[in-house]
Amino acid sequence: MRTKKSHSLKRRAYFFLILSSLIPLSLIGYISYLSLYSLHNENIDDGVRSNVKQLQISMNNVFNNLEDAALQLAMYNGKVADDIETFMNTDDFMTKYEMKKAVIDNISPINAAKPDLGLIFFYYANKNQVLFENQSVKEAFSPKILPELGSGINATYYGPHETGRASGDSMVFSIARKVNLIDGADMYVYMETSLKLFEDLLQSQQYKLSVSSILLNQEGRVMYSQLEDQFPIGQQIAVNKLNATGKSATIKQGYYVYSQQGEQGWYILAAVNKKEYSADVYQWMNKFVLLSLLSILISLLLGFSIWRIVYKPLRMINKEILLVTRSKFNTKAKTTGIIEFDGVLEQFYMMRGRLSELFKELEEKERKKRIVEVEKLMHQINPHFLHNTLNTVQWLARMNGQHEIDRLVALFTRVLHYNLGKEGGIVQLIEEIAVLQDYIDLQRIRYAYHFDVQLQVDRNLADVQVPRFIMQPIVENAIYHGLKDESGCIRIDVYQEEGFLIIVVKDNGEGMSEEDIRRLLVEQSDAHKKVGMGIGLSYVKHMLDVYYGDVASMNIIGTKGSGTTFELRIPIYGPYKKEAPNDPYVNFG
Repeated sequence: MRTKKSHSLKRRAYFFLILSSLIPLSLIGYISYLSLYSLHNENIDDGVRSNVKQLQISMNNVFNNLEDAALQLAMYNGKVADDIETFMNTDDFMTKYEMKKAVIDNISPINAAKPDLGLIFFYYANKNQVLFENQSVKEAFSPKILPELGSGINATYYGPHETGRASGDSMVFSIARKVNLIDGADMYVYMETSLKLFEDLLQSQQYKLSVSSILLNQEGRVMYSQLEDQFPIGQQIAVNKLNATGKSATIKQGYYVYSQQGEQGWYILAAVNKKEYSADVYQWMNKFVLLSLLSILISLLLGFSIWRIVYKPLRMINKEILLVTRSKFNTKAKTTGIIEFDGVLEQFYMMRGRLSELFKELEEKERKKRIVEVEKLMHQINPHFLHNTLNTVQWLARMNGQHEIDRLVALFTRVLHYNLGKEGGIVQLIEEIAVLQDYIDLQRIRYAYHFDVQLQVDRNLADVQVPRFIMQPIVENAIYHGLKDESGCIRIDVYQEEGFLIIVVKDNGEGMSEEDIRRLLVEQSDAHKKVGMGIGLSYVKHMLDVYYGDVASMNIIGTKGSGTTFELRIPIYGPYKKEAPNDPYVNFG
């Protein structure tokens, strides 16, 4: 009967195999994910930051070139400033012409030295007038209407915006720098550089993923965007949220934004989609999940294979056990081909052989017990014994009074009732002693008290269990074969020794030779059946063998002329009284 909930070996095998796969996979996956995520992010971040930084440096150079060129024309003590001042202070047409030509001639070398520069002119803010232009300027064009990108000392940067050239529509960056004149006129030098240079810089930036560039003015307004659906031109971005380390995750949902600020106050941004940013990590995770599922599938297949390897021997062992439960002990021994299971089967077959032997021994004991019981029923009462007893009753009836007859009949009835009893083969020692005493009294009356019997029993042993009719055959043998109907003495001692019940029957008759002893121990002979109850010593041997096996023993010591001693050693299995009287030994003789 199961005392607690049982679990299938198959389920446990699958569970632990899957667990043995998942635990290392989980640990390896977790460590790999952390390492890959950190390395991947670090590589991308470093790459984007480096490119944004390079773009910021290039943009600074562009604006610094504009600043240098504008400064050459706007210096207070320069020739250009002098020519402009002369031009403004004279009314002479020829002088103005010459001064204008001189200023334009000074612009040409600068334009030649910096071919990336485009339109250059001077702007007289007080009169909203364009002067000394190197190319035609659009009507009503004024730096005041241009989108401001950043500012410096006496300089303002614009862009990206459409060029001021009358014949062009390209996008440019520009600068307006104040010209230092003596009379303090509000005069500016204006220069443009093509936006194509900026776009070429953007295209030169190499990334492993899609990166969009955004240009902000110093106030955070979008001036240029490669991702207008997310960062439209004119959108205001909180520049205070731009991370000082160059990476922000809160500027636009779903995007990482890297930033660098230029020297003129503008910002260059690089926006990276978070999904694209983590695409390699997600791809690795998908592969890892597939690998994990494949590992689990392999573990299940291995578990199934291991289960089959284990199940077949277990089924064989179970089948062999079932055969034993059906009392089939002679089946052919089998092997599984697995050392451990074959060792178990070998031990099982050894146990099966031992069980077979025990069953055979038990069957033999039962067979002997049945034979003894049948023989007991067939030979319990010898007709000759009954005839002699009845003759004695008749003789006593003639020679003695009623009381003796009553006593004899009572004794005979008790002995006869005990010997024919059907209550079982085991009785208490006190019952066996009581009937034995009745039997002795009957025999003493029969033989006119020619022999004496001394019976001494330890009262503590009164409840000890013994086989029925175990002592009478020994006493009967002592009377018939020891004393041989002559005067003598029989002594019976019953005591305990080291867990055994010891029964000693000793007579002082003529004794017995070894041949006589062997003859007594053989199956009952016809001569032996002619006396007493007809139960021989072979019956006593059978009873000891049936109930105790090799544990009990019967010894006969006989010497011609010195009497015979019978000793029985029976293990004490039943309870017996522990309360002993003052004299634990009772003498019945």
